[in-house]
Amino acid sequence: MERYVLWVVIGLGISLSPLPVVGYEIQTHAEMTRVAGLRSSLDEVLRFHLGVSDGLGTTIRGNALTNWLAQGGQREDDFPRFFNHFHNPLADWSTAGLMGSVGQSSILWGQNESLSGWSWQDVRRAYFDALTKSAPSDREVNLTRALEGLGRQAHLVQDAAVPAHTRNDPHALYNYESLVDQARRQDQNAFASWLAGSPDTPGAPDPGWQVLDSNPLAPIATARLTDTDRYLGSNPAATMGALIGLAEYTNANFFSEDRIFTENDIDPLRRFPYPRRASVTEQDFDIEIGGATVKRRYLVKSADGATGYRLATVGLLRDYHQRFSLDWTRFRESPALDEGVYRDYAERLVPRAVAYSTALLDYFFRGRMSAFGHDRSFALENLGDEPMDGTFTLYYDDDGDVRHSVPGATWTRALEPFSAVEDLSLSPPSEPRPKAPGKYMLIFRGTLGSEPDAVVGREVFIEPVMFVRLVKRSDGTPHRGFVVQAIDAESGDILGSDVTDQDGRTRLTWRPGRTVLFIPRVNVFPMYWAGAGLFASSIEGARIIQGTDLDSERQLTVPVPLVSAAWPEAIEACTEQPLFSHAPRGVFQRSVPLGDDRMDLVIVTYGVDLITFIRDDDGQEATLCGDTSPGCVDPIAGFVAEDANRVGEVVGHLMRGMRSNHFRQITDLDLAPIGPPTCLTEYSEVQVIPVTVAEE
Repeated sequence: MERYVLWVVIGLGISLSPLPVVGYEIQTHAEMTRVAGLRSSLDEVLRFHLGVSDGLGTTIRGNALTNWLAQGGQREDDFPRFFNHFHNPLADWSTAGLMGSVGQSSILWGQNESLSGWSWQDVRRAYFDALTKSAPSDREVNLTRALEGLGRQAHLVQDAAVPAHTRNDPHALYNYESLVDQARRQDQNAFASWLAGSPDTPGAPDPGWQVLDSNPLAPIATARLTDTDRYLGSNPAATMGALIGLAEYTNANFFSEDRIFTENDIDPLRRFPYPRRASVTEQDFDIEIGGATVKRRYLVKSADGATGYRLATVGLLRDYHQRFSLDWTRFRESPALDEGVYRDYAERLVPRAVAYSTALLDYFFRGRMSAFGHDRSFALENLGDEPMDGTFTLYYDDDGDVRHSVPGATWTRALEPFSAVEDLSLSPPSEPRPKAPGKYMLIFRGTLGSEPDAVVGREVFIEPVMFVRLVKRSDGTPHRGFVVQAIDAESGDILGSDVTDQDGRTRLTWRPGRTVLFIPRVNVFPMYWAGAGLFASSIEGARIIQGTDLDSERQLTVPVPLVSAAWPEAIEACTEQPLFSHAPRGVFQRSVPLGDDRMDLVIVTYGVDLITFIRDDDGQEATLCGDTSPGCVDPIAGFVAEDANRVGEVVGHLMRGMRSNHFRQITDLDLAPIGPPTCLTEYSEVQVIPVTVAEE
């Protein structure tokens, strides 16, 4: 019944007042959240870890991502959510909400999976879906939801920098938050300086909050940004350390509208030990009222925690109120909080709200990991200072930006900080075809440090490699020293190029589903692999290599014939040398000792009138040489790659006009003739000779 009555009273207060029981005004929350987002690692993560090229400036669903974050900071104050935005750091967390029973502590609310709808766990799941959902539209929706959820989480932290939210004060009338919003609208320089300021304690919040013992009521470490349980109500000096919760700092050092000097209040829900009257000294300040400068006496915080600012007025007397027609909602005859007090508060509380919000965002995106190597042998590395224990999965996008998990590319591992697991391998996907082969989204889900079900994403490149082995088709002998290239079938780009080793092997980068194999000079003419032992002359006839073409060692073995032109060549009986030769001005000489100081001398001279190679399939002619040529082109130069598939077949004919002189003579050791020549014969004729593809 008591809780019901309190809800009714608060509800009436809301209905009678234009200002609800909320923390910073909604636009103030939006601006603080926006600044925190820009200060945090979020933009870096989006750009360099997730491949979102414009980072927080990226527009999704009609809004920049920074606006989705700010919108979360704004919309968390929707009715009736704001009843769960209070936390009294001196109470047990189960009763630390507004008045102990109205709503939940903001800490519990931020981790309440059953009621909040925007709990830390809900945001983690949205982020996971943003990284893994198949349809790009679903990923975008979940990314905006994750950022809105983070904005809502930041809002809860920021409310811990509102005194009323840490001191059980519904604060329905003009208050500190009203002043901050007024400055945002009317004194932008002051507001900007508060947003850009630093906490009055250097280094706050100390990163040590992440490893403090957890509270089972809200075990996620982010609870410690609000309450470290280090301020006990008797040690306000502790709130000036960097390792302190934001609610503790605010509760111990600032007043709210209805909680001024309540250290002796009989109501335990209103009683707060600090600040107390012994914490202040009196001091006069010049202030402007109605265009006039007057003296006003303030209570300046001089002890027990934070110091050096106006904590309250000594008292705003009734005649001041009447004389200057002051806003009646600001009127108090007892110590009060005026605009000067609130501005001093804002100089300290707004920077803390932004700093602690930034820390929350950095915590969400703190996971660091990477992958390096090629898909035959690569490593996953934990680049952070917390252990990772869970599953690592690779995803890829196809040409339509649909995301798929890579078959077989899920590993359950425990990685200590700055450690790696090596010698992993994967089969690069080719169906559906990757949009960017080798580019993957690496997703971790599991325990990160002390946080269960954490999610980390990182765009990685794992070089897709294949091993190509060239062997002689006839007997499997390795082809050594041949250049092999992997070519993108669509762009024509060379993806990888290398020379075969002693075993005929080379390693190439490739793009599964869009790569062809090219051997530039193995048989003079260019050869594109067309599958099995077949070759094509152009990329259009090449086979696109699939993962199934590779064996278990990621190797493609290609039998390549080294071919030559073969044609029947008559042997001259006397000299026992070819009757003709493809040498326009060729000379052959040989002398063989016979004993008895005699030599057998053979001299042959060759000449060419004209040699033309005519292909049988298309009739194309190629002049190989003539009587003015310094040398003849081997008929193999007139072949095409397809001829390598026709070993043993006639592919064309040579038309030859040939000359030769064959001479044989017995001589002495000085090559002086002994007797008449054995033979001296001149030949000249035109021949048509079939040319056959022969494998060496």
